[in-house]
Amino acid sequence: MTMTCAQCAEPIRTGAAFCGKCGAERPAAPAPLALALSVDLATLRRFEVGTRCMLRLRVDNLGAIPAARLEIRGEARGLGPLTAASPAPIAAGQSAVISLFVVPSMAGYEELTGALHTTDAGGAESVHRLEAIQFRINSAARVQVVNIDQSGARVIDNSQSRFGAEPDAEGAVITDADGEWRPVGLTLVSTAAPPVAEVVAPTDSITPETPALVDFEVKAEGGTYRLTSVVARGDLATVYGGTRSLPGTNAEVVFKLADDAADNDLLQAEVRTLQRLSAAKSPQQKHLPVVLDQVRAADGRLGTVFERIDGLDLCSLRERFPAGVPQQHLIWIMRRALSVLGWAHKNGILHGNVEPAHLLVRPGDHNVWLVDWSWAIVEPAKTGQTFRCLNEDYGPPEARSRTAPLPSSDLYSLGKAMIYAAGGDPAAKTLPDSIDERLQRFLRFFVVESALGRPGDAWDMYKQLDNLREEVFGPHAFLALEI
Repeated sequence: MTMTCAQCAEPIRTGAAFCGKCGAERPAAPAPLALALSVDLATLRRFEVGTRCMLRLRVDNLGAIPAARLEIRGEARGLGPLTAASPAPIAAGQSAVISLFVVPSMAGYEELTGALHTTDAGGAESVHRLEAIQFRINSAARVQVVNIDQSGARVIDNSQSRFGAEPDAEGAVITDADGEWRPVGLTLVSTAAPPVAEVVAPTDSITPETPALVDFEVKAEGGTYRLTSVVARGDLATVYGGTRSLPGTNAEVVFKLADDAADNDLLQAEVRTLQRLSAAKSPQQKHLPVVLDQVRAADGRLGTVFERIDGLDLCSLRERFPAGVPQQHLIWIMRRALSVLGWAHKNGILHGNVEPAHLLVRPGDHNVWLVDWSWAIVEPAKTGQTFRCLNEDYGPPEARSRTAPLPSSDLYSLGKAMIYAAGGDPAAKTLPDSIDERLQRFLRFFVVESALGRPGDAWDMYKQLDNLREEVFGPHAFLALEI
């Protein structure tokens, strides 16, 4: 964000701590939104199976900056994803009530987790994780309540009573305007406005042609990062390896720096996507890269610092097995990839560029990561987003024809990546004869040309692959991958 000097109105260069003309200090960045969240306990008590129920959350804007938009994205085991937004901006010192409507199908104790996504009047975005909200869903059976009014000798049947609550126009139970509010903790997860990094090296010398051995520092909010090697060179960024200096330890990191500031939007999109996928707790988080910092160098290029992943990509793994990765190991690699794709698709996100270089495998504990979310497509039916890149080797046919992206588009790319890992030819979609015919049929199903003719539900395929593993290899047993 460009700053202007308060003394002489001269634009202050990005990354500078003071005005180059008059020496005045750079204005401080605006403070993030100060928010408080509460849940209405009265609505929680009226959750019942088969009834359209309402959960009310109140957001108080405690700061001096107006909140242009607020959206709550939640998840509950028996209720599925829940999303609701404030109907209008919230001025400083004001509050708004956001209502979530659901029809529970199962009685028992429930827990709502999720995140509050906000945008302030200046366009800065932030994400706050919600403290878990526990409540109980009652069964549909009702006990008849009969009150006897002795004075009038009348019998009053209250069996249909909602104990003073009135239904709204759509049949949801509502309470009085004041409610019975209990605070819900908010933890700031991230802000979209990246801080300015101090890169202790001439940034014009850090280019895609930089030698494999480098030595420079990045100083950011999360710490100081010393980069000493080039890990990878991609289409839009160079990835450097190094360490973060922490008391008593040097944690390994990678620093992904855009080769051109024109591609900053793709690095920003990757961070926003990972924030969204990590907003609610899930087992799939262990298959996602972890963002530590996002920074802007003095020349305007964005960079993202990630925890370093201790694993091999499928290209490197295939080099260790020229004839193909053993099929028993192909199954657990694919299962974990399907799991994280299922989580992304459930959150309205397509990866958009699944290929062997973006699947990292750690042989020791069989963990798998899906990385490089720069090309992600968010809720295409709602946003109109389409494919952001064309991968000639692994992209689905609909990317070339510029038709609508679907979850099956990611599964097509995954199928081709697994054919490659198995020692097959992804272009011809052929597999070695040594692969069990049942597994061959399963993989060929993924690479059907028609987007509607191939599988579209990653989690359903995860379950089917689990059944196939037992059918082919018997009961599950951990098998070490020796490389």
